[in-house]
Amino acid sequence: MSLPSSDFRNIRHWIHNCDRLHTDCPPTPNQHRKPHEIPSWVLDLRNGCIVPGSTASRYVALSYVWSTIESEKLTLELWTGNLRQFQKSGFLDGMKQGFLPEVISDAIDLVKQLGERYLWVDRLCIVQDGRMKRSEIENMDNIYSGAYFTIIAAASPGLYVNLDRRHRSPMGVSLFHSYLYEKLLKSKWATRGWTFQEQVLSRRSIIFVNGDVFWDCRNSLWSYESSGPRKEAGEGYDAYSQKQIDNHEMAVTVPSTAFADFRLYRELVCLYSGRDLTYAQDVLSAFMGIINELSHTFPGGFVGGLPVLFLDAALLWQPFSRGKRRVWTQGRSEDADMPKTNLPSWSWCGWHAVVDPESLHVRSLEWLRPQMRTKPVVTWSVLSEDLRLERKLPESRILEDYCRRFLDWGDWDTPPGWSRHDIRYPPPRNSTWTYCDTRSPKLDPKLFYTFTHISDPSKLFCHPIPMVNPGRKPTAHPQNWPYLHCEATTGCFKIQSILSRKSSDQVKREESRISLLHVPFTSLDKFHGGPKGEELCRVVSLADADGQPAGLLRIMDDDTEIRPGQEIELMAISLGSMGWDETFSSYEERVDLLKSADYPRMEHSFVRDPPSDDEDGTGSETAPLTFRPRRAAAVETAHSRAAPPWGRKGEDYRFYNVLWIERRGGIAYRKAAGRVAREVWERNCGEKLSVILG
Repeated sequence: MSLPSSDFRNIRHWIHNCDRLHTDCPPTPNQHRKPHEIPSWVLDLRNGCIVPGSTASRYVALSYVWSTIESEKLTLELWTGNLRQFQKSGFLDGMKQGFLPEVISDAIDLVKQLGERYLWVDRLCIVQDGRMKRSEIENMDNIYSGAYFTIIAAASPGLYVNLDRRHRSPMGVSLFHSYLYEKLLKSKWATRGWTFQEQVLSRRSIIFVNGDVFWDCRNSLWSYESSGPRKEAGEGYDAYSQKQIDNHEMAVTVPSTAFADFRLYRELVCLYSGRDLTYAQDVLSAFMGIINELSHTFPGGFVGGLPVLFLDAALLWQPFSRGKRRVWTQGRSEDADMPKTNLPSWSWCGWHAVVDPESLHVRSLEWLRPQMRTKPVVTWSVLSEDLRLERKLPESRILEDYCRRFLDWGDWDTPPGWSRHDIRYPPPRNSTWTYCDTRSPKLDPKLFYTFTHISDPSKLFCHPIPMVNPGRKPTAHPQNWPYLHCEATTGCFKIQSILSRKSSDQVKREESRISLLHVPFTSLDKFHGGPKGEELCRVVSLADADGQPAGLLRIMDDDTEIRPGQEIELMAISLGSMGWDETFSSYEERVDLLKSADYPRMEHSFVRDPPSDDEDGTGSETAPLTFRPRRAAAVETAHSRAAPPWGRKGEDYRFYNVLWIERRGGIAYRKAAGRVAREVWERNCGEKLSVILG
């Protein structure tokens, strides 16, 4: 099947307009890039062979997945044994028929028709059994961001599937773009782990889905209904098409910033974490290009996929829905030198589960729920696989030092590049901040002041954060070191009750399409509608040795054996506090208090095992709450907010963030995470012990 002439004209038009209008979209030519930023090999389509990537001025990249039919065929791949044959002129032309998947054959034809000479395809440009394969894979950020453009093959089995639009009903441009991304999200391509960073890292892409083809770059989204820029009244070019779509999960890019953008990291992790991989041990490799891109602005780099600068907050990740431990997959010779422990239980990368964005918050960035505070109580180190080498992670304390200096200590001599603003006198809407007060504030700065950095005055911070020196490479810690070590207090608690979804009881809310511009990713269907009922996480309420309520845990999977009265071991990893509203709306406390998990489109009821007084069939409207660390005698109606168990409105709930750990062979493994009231923990915990998390 060939590409319709109208689509071919559109693609040429999109490339030309992007080259002409978007100065930040086209990549740096190969001759101006460093040697390690260029792929080792690319396909020379004029001569039908592979050539060193350094000989190409520019190249096109392909992002695709194997179809079920193609994966069973004998397909052509680059190996050490046929490397010389691949370099012979005309070799690929002779081998193309019958030995290349249809998607690769279509991509080769398309690139030739567009007048481009070089194409990069992983299986044909990476030596599959070579020693350099892993380093080439970890260089994906440079390969895809350096491509002239990327062909995203989300159609199956080839690019040109059902490209016939004669019977399509007309719709608005914005709605049509949402429709295109919805189709993309439903494709097999969008479920695979490797394709996520290929889309995110590409500066611009031609996307093929069944029946459609469209253009996506850092500035615009064009389709056959909007084949080029158009001037809107009173606005700049492309104002109508700047990712203004409901389903923009695939429209995420990694912008250039001067600060450690934890919000961006959170978004990328939450969108990637639930994807599928043929080999579970690839979970970080398939995300390494994004980590490499983010590392430029994250002091301390990353360990196990978690940013060291925000380690105490990142360790508090929770699953959005039930998941499973990722288990090492046997069968590849190139994994022989890879540590078998690279799927740590303490990191999201060790679990096949969508990460809950509401569980990842830091007090400093862009006013991300600043009333939620996390204070470190342990000092972390990372350990090698053989436990012989250890490196301290001092960068994990930098953020807390900044927080204490500029809020708790009242130091108002802001670092170079930072300005402080009084939020009681905000500037006009959509304008950048201009008011700056250098005098010491008379009122609580946590309530009335914010900070901006000269690199992006539109972003608001609760306090200054460390900035990476542009001329200095950030510290990097070994990604493959699988263990965390610390001295922490531990304690034994009992499972008091288990709250599980009541399968027969759910209320569907009226659905409404999201039509806001630049809608937050948490409003995407995946998060806005909530998980499917059977995928909701169970909540466990805890009691101390005297049977007094202690705290709550969110159970991550069905394989965890739990029963009322079971004794478990917890370790404290940080101190935390939340405001009244935050506590009441959090998943665990709401399930425990109201026996309900509410999402904008769905409400689910929970049942307690063993049942409480209001579940005995008597119809009583009152019940003693399981979790009431600050007011043990509080009894209230199910929907009363007058006297929540953690204190009255305006009071903070203070607690320890804890992990339920299971020890095996001297290593502790995370089974669940949650909170225990501060005073309860301090009454029941023991002395600090050495804990190695695996």
